[in-house]
Amino acid sequence: MCKTIRYFVFIICIFFSNIALSIEGIYYIDMDDIMNNSLAGKSIIKQLSLIDESNLNLFKKTEDLLREEETKIVSQKNILEKNEFDKKISLYKKKILDYKKVRTNKMNFFSRKRNEAQLSLTNKLTPIIADYAEKNSISVILKKQSIIIAKTDLDLTKTIIKILDKQLKTIEIK
Repeated sequence: MCKTIRYFVFIICIFFSNIALSIEGIYYIDMDDIMNNSLAGKSIIKQLSLIDESNLNLFKKTEDLLREEETKIVSQKNILEKNEFDKKISLYKKKILDYKKVRTNKMNFFSRKRNEAQLSLTNKLTPIIADYAEKNSISVILKKQSIIIAKTDLDLTKTIIKILDKQLKTIEIK
């Protein structure tokens, strides 16, 4: 009986020591923080903001022109013949549909560019993180978003941002 207890205690000690040793090599990074605070991430955000602002200005101008045209058509309702008025209304509706298509295409294009830029940053960041992990004997690096609770001293975000800023200043959106 005593031998069985010793054996059992020995196995538990080995099991828990392996767990304790493996936990030492687990760290995390905040990808949102890297995107918002690294030089490359800031360059992406700036380029995307310019594209978005340009789109919004174009949308506003087009919407203003369409409102003006609508007002003009409505004011001519009593002056024009019915079939002439109906032609203008159908033409106006076609312009609205065209505008909606253009707007949807531009918004989809913007989303695609944002996703491509984030993927590009992630692809350029992965070897940097892998190299850092190898040099510092880190077993696992997780995304902060997938962690419920962790010590702040396990956060590598600021360190990775410093390394990234040295190696990569900007990412051009194509």
